[in-house]
Amino acid sequence: MKIDVIPIVADHLDTLRDHRSGRRSLVDVLIFYGAPLACAAIPTFHKIAFDDAFYNLSITFFGIFIALLLNVQVAIFGILQRKWEKPQDEHLIAIQADKLKKRRELLAELNANLSYMTLLSCAALIAFLSFYVFDIGWNIPACATIFFYAHFVATLLMAIKRAHILFQKEYEADR
Repeated sequence: MKIDVIPIVADHLDTLRDHRSGRRSLVDVLIFYGAPLACAAIPTFHKIAFDDAFYNLSITFFGIFIALLLNVQVAIFGILQRKWEKPQDEHLIAIQADKLKKRRELLAELNANLSYMTLLSCAALIAFLSFYVFDIGWNIPACATIFFYAHFVATLLMAIKRAHILFQKEYEADR
């Protein structure tokens, strides 16, 4: 099916692993899902509500992020396509092959995170449009809003860290 997004979610969840053991990290799952869910309960206890202007701003925010994330993916694809000079020494060839393998793994993880964040932004955009247009009542809109923002920011920080590592390696390769 052309709109099956399950592989995007699965690939993102696969990035929440402890790289030493290769197993899914419970700490990461709690940070990226448990903490935003806990934050989402705040409006229930503190009677927080957001007005239409806030949802209008959120629609704009996530709409812009959709475009930005897609552009970042295109830019990162350019790094993946970069051609490398092959060294003459067999030992250096082995070192370069290992570096390229690690770089591809990091690029794959970053791509999974960026695709997931684009999908998350689309879901948030639809939710905020619904909250803006329909009177949903109770505090579901406020709880969902807190969750979307907390989860998005946590995932964004992870992607920023991975992009930083990737670009640092690019700068080191040019030295």
